[in-house]
Amino acid sequence: MSGAEVGNPRYSNGAARRKLRAWLRSQGRPCHICGQPIDYSLPAGDPLSFEVDEIVPVSKGGSPLDRSNVDAAHRICNQRRGNRDLGLKAPAIPVPVMTSRRW
Repeated sequence: MSGAEVGNPRYSNGAARRKLRAWLRSQGRPCHICGQPIDYSLPAGDPLSFEVDEIVPVSKGGSPLDRSNVDAAHRICNQRRGNRDLGLKAPAIPVPVMTSRRW
């Protein structure tokens, strides 16, 4: 294990994480970030390959072993998202268009 893996809950129970990964893979779900299908046959490391993504990031207290906290994602989508929460952004408020004069 590398220094980054020591104390990381993703690695502390490898068997449970592998079981969770296999369960999620068997679902065949699309990427929960972009909504596009995932090619589950791609090798790990490919930008469009399958990864387990924690909905509430581990760094913010989310469990990496809780089925209700994980979903399928493309590797690239997961990397771009980082540890930001999804769906917690404030909705866009339409800004009225201001005109300089009446026509």
